[in-house]
Amino acid sequence: MPINSVCDKRNNRFMAIEVSFTGQIKSRKKLVDNITKLSKHSSFEIIIDNEGDISLTLCPTGEITFHVVEGGLLRKTKVEGYFQSTPAGPGFHKAAVDFIDALDLGSLVYEDDSEYANDRDFTKLCNNHFYRWLERLVELACQKMDEGNENPLFVCWQTNQYIPDVCGAKIVAPTSLWDIKFMNQLIHDRGIEAFADRFFVWPHEQQDATFYRNCAMKELWEDCYYVSSERSESDANLNRSIIDNLEKAYGLNPMLPIPYDNYCEVCHLDGRSPIIPSTAVSMNDGYKPGYRKGMVKETIDRLTIIIPGSYKRHLEFNDDDWPITIWCDESTDSPVWRLTIFELEKEIGKPKLEGNQYDYYEDFDIEGGNGVLALQQCQEDGDDFYMVICQIASGTSLHLITVSYKKQKEFDQIRSLLLLITCQKQEG
Repeated sequence: MPINSVCDKRNNRFMAIEVSFTGQIKSRKKLVDNITKLSKHSSFEIIIDNEGDISLTLCPTGEITFHVVEGGLLRKTKVEGYFQSTPAGPGFHKAAVDFIDALDLGSLVYEDDSEYANDRDFTKLCNNHFYRWLERLVELACQKMDEGNENPLFVCWQTNQYIPDVCGAKIVAPTSLWDIKFMNQLIHDRGIEAFADRFFVWPHEQQDATFYRNCAMKELWEDCYYVSSERSESDANLNRSIIDNLEKAYGLNPMLPIPYDNYCEVCHLDGRSPIIPSTAVSMNDGYKPGYRKGMVKETIDRLTIIIPGSYKRHLEFNDDDWPITIWCDESTDSPVWRLTIFELEKEIGKPKLEGNQYDYYEDFDIEGGNGVLALQQCQEDGDDFYMVICQIASGTSLHLITVSYKKQKEFDQIRSLLLLITCQKQEG
């Protein structure tokens, strides 16, 4: 199934509520030690990247980034930082400022358009900024629908990740998929606060039942592959995080609506029995969570392919150190997709596969280039399998895609997905 064109899919900072700050500390080590100490009794995740920047995740979609400049004024270490509060929510905004305060940075200065860092008025933060942010989002979505734009509006969607298969006038966000008419009805019946309680991961001051429910909703919608925990440690950790968050939410407020069917589904994937009773209040948002239950678009360099959402992506290198991007579902006998991109000195024109050993051969045109695909039967270590070999030329780029699989009937879908590939044209 083709994935519809996406409106604003790259505008992940859409009307963002942001804060930046600067300060000083004795040393970079002191900063890391303070962050680690303050995070000791929490589930905060600390990552130090290759550039030495420090990122601290307080909740799903809620991250603070610290950049350290050694040897500043009077031999003080300068700290520059930033966080974006949407769609994490006002609770994250408050928690992030509180955390930065607790680091005891010298000469700490905030740039906060919401002014919360100065006045610490949480009610004002919600009413004047986060609720207004949502109202502007609703106005934009309704405007697009009134203009006849039936493409989905992607909000707070990261630029470097997959694009889900969504069609029609909807809002695609990390915490849910919203039909615009359903969203308007919710706001009409219950007010903007009710929408905020579903949209933001951390809508209230405390990590209450709504917080844990919404953490699970973000994981269920955007992250979960819906495969057994036995597939990998990361799948197990994600499945268990979803279960734990929903059970915490139910324990704090048994009357809070939760995605009960999804809870039972993930419990099954993790090999455990549900402990939340079937009498729990079930959510009714119009759509069941799980962007990865369908097909998704993945973009590598300038090439965009369509792949089942359950497939995991990883990178390997061949003997010549060329990077190979691989997609597959290791828990099944799924086809294995491999992509290698070669940059050549001259434009390639139409690609061609040499030889006559193929059971099927086809030339085709795609957006931004030309392609050829062929099918051959293979054998390795006594095992018979099929392989589709596909080359796509676009400008000076040659994309080699191979898809190996065991069931002959899978060829038609693989061919269909290859014909849907697009390639962004080279600039200049």
